[in-house]
Amino acid sequence: AAAGAVTGAAAVAGKGEQASWIEESRRKLQAYRDKTPVSPPDLNAAVIPSRLKEGRPQEKLPPHKRLTPAQMSEMSVKSLPGHFTGAKFPQNAEELEAFGASWYTAAFHKFGTLPKDNRVKRIVKVEQLPHSGFDAAGGAGHKAFVTVEYEKPDPNLHTELFAKFPWDYHESEGGKTYRMQISCYGDNDAPELLTYMCCEHLFPFRMPKLYFCDINRDTTNYMLIIERVPFGKRGKIQHGRIVEKIERNPFDVLPVCGKYQDYLLDDPAQIYFCLFREMAHLAAWDQQGHYDSHLGVAVKFTQEQFLAHTLPTKKAQRVRMKGIRSEAAGLLLSKGEEFATKIAPQVFTPRGKDPQMLKKMQEDIAWIAPYFDDIRTWLGSCSDWIAAMHPNLQADNAFFWKDEQGDMDCGVFDWGGFGRSPFVSNFMGCLSGAEVDLLDAHEEGLLRMFCDEYKRYGGPDLDYKEMMLRYRLLWPAFVMDCCQWIERDILRECPLEEWPTVTGIHDDKFVDRWNVRCRGTTLINAFEFWPRRPFRKIVEDWVAGPGKPFLTEFTL
Repeated sequence: AAAGAVTGAAAVAGKGEQASWIEESRRKLQAYRDKTPVSPPDLNAAVIPSRLKEGRPQEKLPPHKRLTPAQMSEMSVKSLPGHFTGAKFPQNAEELEAFGASWYTAAFHKFGTLPKDNRVKRIVKVEQLPHSGFDAAGGAGHKAFVTVEYEKPDPNLHTELFAKFPWDYHESEGGKTYRMQISCYGDNDAPELLTYMCCEHLFPFRMPKLYFCDINRDTTNYMLIIERVPFGKRGKIQHGRIVEKIERNPFDVLPVCGKYQDYLLDDPAQIYFCLFREMAHLAAWDQQGHYDSHLGVAVKFTQEQFLAHTLPTKKAQRVRMKGIRSEAAGLLLSKGEEFATKIAPQVFTPRGKDPQMLKKMQEDIAWIAPYFDDIRTWLGSCSDWIAAMHPNLQADNAFFWKDEQGDMDCGVFDWGGFGRSPFVSNFMGCLSGAEVDLLDAHEEGLLRMFCDEYKRYGGPDLDYKEMMLRYRLLWPAFVMDCCQWIERDILRECPLEEWPTVTGIHDDKFVDRWNVRCRGTTLINAFEFWPRRPFRKIVEDWVAGPGKPFLTEFTL
């Protein structure tokens, strides 16, 4: 999270931008209360960033390279020019300071952030943020605060900046694992940079102002510099809860919330309703082609067209594959059962570690597993349900404020992996950290909110019952997926021999270790929520009903 200590609405943007930002949020929230339809604004030359007037940045970017560990070890230490600017860029916190004011001036000029008649006079301070512990600043890379001074003070320029750059492959075994997962096994880094470059003026919500970014595909090194979000001061914490009430003014940014630390939120339900509202707005404007300049023109198709033209290409599979999928699911879930009942029962709820419940859950998901691909095919069978979506919009990837009437609005950051997808799938990433009682109470309301706001911002009129079905059909695969991270991440950071000393989810060994907290909380929540819904019955009804045309044919 791009955490900061500067407080007050004025600090969210340069002072010259303050009034327009606040008025924009006021209008937006009033339109929400009035249920007024909202369409994307017209795009004219005045609102398009100058960095986009020289062509599409995507065209400068070579294809993603999936480096081997040996290649990463050799290449990541090299300092090669970026593809966007053609110049070298800092690769760590030390270089963010050592490159000096002249580099920042040239880089900000290149991105059109800094007027040509101004320059960065000096680098006041660079502070690397913690990447472990209770206040770890995210898991996708290293983060730093950068304070600069301009030759000519400008109300439209931020002096407090935030930098993000990848894990150092050579810093630790954990650094190696993270760097390979994030920079090599998938292309997460470049989409984030391109989103900041290309979409700052397009989205229906605030995002931190971009000052510079660049990447080199041969090394996978990148650097992102944006405005520093001025999160408010957090009250005192005791036993995992905020015990100090701090009064805030309208449009003051609320305190930062770490990933899977929803117990620190004053009103988590309001946070999630705000996030779902903005996910709906984001998707709806994509349905109207508002991001086509960045993502390309989306193909429109109905389910009938999909069934007629796309599905017939689906191949039959050997019947033994059905058994293999069931067996693989059962094996993964058995690891989850062992973790919940024998290794770490002290962090699970009584229902989440109940042996009978876990045995039934394992049997049900093993039965459902052969249908996972069919469900995914159905989710992508109509373009009304496919749109641009943030892949991981949890509370730690946004910043929130309230207006004079107490309604909440937010800005969004952390755009790694941004693209189009069957957007209901992304709800799992948003809600995986939600406390189970909250999800149980507000599941329907959140999905109805999305349907209503999707339509209000110009998207198709979706059927709420189908939305609920799509969301619940994802749960079996989600629960199974949670179990794969026990050995890959949780036990790597908190070995077997340490678990007898872990007292609960607020123990330092749990909460201060990034993947123990994130993967562990997801698993705890998944096991507690599973028995609250009849997931096998939901899948059985789908198989016999709307899913029937999508089922894989298994042959001898």
